[in-house]
Amino acid sequence: METTPDESPGFYAALPVFDRFADVHDPARYSAVPLDWDVVVTDVEGSTKAIEAGRYKDVNALGVASIVALRNALPEFDLPFVFGGDGATVLTPASQRERVHAALRGIRVMAKDALGMTMRASMVPVAELDASDCAVRVARFGASPNATFAMFSGSGLSEAERRIKDTSEGARYAVSDDGPSDASFEGFECRWKPLGSRHGKVVSLLVQATAEDRTEAAIAYHEVLDAISAVLGDAEGRPVAPENLNVAAEGRAFQTEARISVGKSGGMGVIARTQVIKAQAAVGRYGMARGKQTLGFPADVYRDEVAANTDFRKFDDTLRMVLDVTDEQHQAIEADLLQRYTDGTIVYGTHVANAALMTCAITSYRGDHVHFVDGADGGYALAAKQLKAQRKG
Repeated sequence: METTPDESPGFYAALPVFDRFADVHDPARYSAVPLDWDVVVTDVEGSTKAIEAGRYKDVNALGVASIVALRNALPEFDLPFVFGGDGATVLTPASQRERVHAALRGIRVMAKDALGMTMRASMVPVAELDASDCAVRVARFGASPNATFAMFSGSGLSEAERRIKDTSEGARYAVSDDGPSDASFEGFECRWKPLGSRHGKVVSLLVQATAEDRTEAAIAYHEVLDAISAVLGDAEGRPVAPENLNVAAEGRAFQTEARISVGKSGGMGVIARTQVIKAQAAVGRYGMARGKQTLGFPADVYRDEVAANTDFRKFDDTLRMVLDVTDEQHQAIEADLLQRYTDGTIVYGTHVANAALMTCAITSYRGDHVHFVDGADGGYALAAKQLKAQRKG
C-alpha cells in the first residue's frame, strides 16, 4: 500500500481487519508499512538465564511494559506491536523519534531500578530495511469485536532484530542513554494467577518457514496451520477461558506490577502500591464471583472479554502460538512439525508447561483491554532456543 507522508500517521488504523486466523499467511492481507516509520525492538538481555533462575514472570512483564510505555508515549497513534515473550516489537512514526527515545530510556531505567535487569532498546528505520529489500508489511487481525492485533510479514522484522543484536552493527541502532527519560506504565497490569491447563499441557510454539521465496513460505505456513487445525478439531487450543481465569489474592503476586509502576525495587512506594493493587484485585474477585458490576468495575462482562481479547496466536514472519492441548494432541503436533523440519520446509521450537501466564494492557476495563499470553516457566523464550539450534544445524 502506497502512502504519502500526510497519510502515514494514521495508516495502521485505516487498514481493514480480517478475523480468520487461518488467513494469516495470505500475502494479500498485508500492506506495506510507510517508509517514514521505525521498527522499535526491545528485549531483556540475558533473558534465558533469568528464566532458568525462575524469573520468567519478570521477563514477560518487561516485554509487555515496553508496549504499554510506547503506547502511552504516543496516545494519538494506533501503533502496531507484537509481544515476543522476553521483549516486543513496535512500529512508531519517525516524526515522533524524540518522544519514542525518551520512553525507551525510561523503560531501560525502570528495568534496571525496579527489576535489576538490562533492557535492550533499539530502532531501525523502515526506509533502511526497505532499501535492503527487507520488506515490512502489516495486517490487522480481529481477535474479538474489541481487540485487534498486528500481524507482520516480510523479512524486515527479522532483519531488524539481526542488526540490533549484531556485535558490529548493534551500537548504531541502540537508543542513546543521553537525553530525556520519560516512560509511563499506566495501564500495565499483572494480576491473574497462572492459567492452569484445562486439557493437560500448555505448548508454546514457534515456527519459521525456511524458504526465502515469500510465496513458498506462505504455503509452508498455510500447511502448518492446516495440520494444527486438523489435530485440534473444533477446538482452537485457546489457553485462556473464563473458567481458568482467577485473580490473585496474595500481596506477593502483585510485586512485579507494583515495582514496574513505581520504578523501584522496594521501599514505601512499592509497599503502598502493592496494597492499592491488592484492594483493586479484591474488588475484581468479588464482582466476578457474583457476576455483577462492582464499584464501577464491569465484573459482569470482564472475564469473558479477557478470554476473547488475548494474543495466544500471532505472526511476525514467525508463527507464534500458545496452545492448551491434550497429550495426544501435543504428540501429533510435534510429530508433524518434526516431519516438516526433516523435509526442510520449516524450523521450529516448542516448550511445554502445565500453565500459561498472562500480562495485561488496560486502557478501559470495558472493551478496550488486551492480554498477552506465554507459557509458564519460559514459554516462547525457551522455545526459541530449540528454533535457533535448528536454524544453525
